[in-house]
Amino acid sequence: MRTLSFWVVPAVIIASPLAAWAAEPAPAPLAAAVCANCHGTEGRNEGAIPAIAGKPAFLIAGKLRDFKADKVANATVMPRLVKGLTEAEIDTVAQYFANLR
Repeated sequence: MRTLSFWVVPAVIIASPLAAWAAEPAPAPLAAAVCANCHGTEGRNEGAIPAIAGKPAFLIAGKLRDFKADKVANATVMPRLVKGLTEAEIDTVAQYFANLR
């Protein structure tokens, strides 16, 4: 039993921070980098696709959730891009763009 404890306790101690790290959302600039392809650098697009920098976080997050749930008519790429985001990542990305003024 002592031998088992000798190996199990250190394994649990080492694995605990790894599990917490894996559950954290991706850093905002990393998660938002794909957005720059269409919404422009730092969300400041001047073309047909809307700029998102400086918009309220709750509006951005709400729209992302609508895309994720396929509630937006005639959406092309956004539903596919948002499908892989967690709720925490949606909130993080929304706050990131809201803070860009």
